[in-house]
Amino acid sequence: MHAFVTFASSGLDETIFRALNLAGTDPVLDRIFVFFTILTGVYVIFLVAVPLWLKGLREATFDVLLVLGITILVSEAIKYLVGRARPCDTLSNVRTLAGYRCSAEFDPAFPSGHASRAFAVAGFLTVRFRWKVGVPAGAVAVLAGLSRVYLGLHWPSDILGGAVVGIALALLVEYVSRRVGLYQRIRRRIVEAIPHLRRRTA
Repeated sequence: MHAFVTFASSGLDETIFRALNLAGTDPVLDRIFVFFTILTGVYVIFLVAVPLWLKGLREATFDVLLVLGITILVSEAIKYLVGRARPCDTLSNVRTLAGYRCSAEFDPAFPSGHASRAFAVAGFLTVRFRWKVGVPAGAVAVLAGLSRVYLGLHWPSDILGGAVVGIALALLVEYVSRRVGLYQRIRRRIVEAIPHLRRRTA
């Protein structure tokens, strides 16, 4: 965490922020980055977990939901421990869009929750299903992180911190899911307790 604070205080964080904070300069870019911000909100749960469940990958569904849950809790805990103000609350002439202003955000800046969730999912999908799935998920995570800076809501180092938190937690859950027997037994009991969806046959 000290490294991120040093990075921010050096002025490099603000320089990169100013270069990427372009909200309101292009209506097409505005729509693109708002889309990725929305996509990696609560919708990321449905966009990842539901397809995995429908494909019969029930244990993977359980694992990714656990990754997301832990990531949200850890990110929020770090946010309040660090207590970092958002750039739109700190700097002058920050570009924002209606509906995406600092007044709509209830928690501190570091690390970015959107980035931590997006990179947690990308990290999990990469280690579980390899690069064919991981590369698109990683691209979405990068665009999600950029969207938060573009909209003036996060410093670049918030995104970097979120990426580190998300990927680290994804790797941790993947390690536990493969090596810890107790976890595997608990997961199996929970998954087996949920009724299977049966396909209708003509």
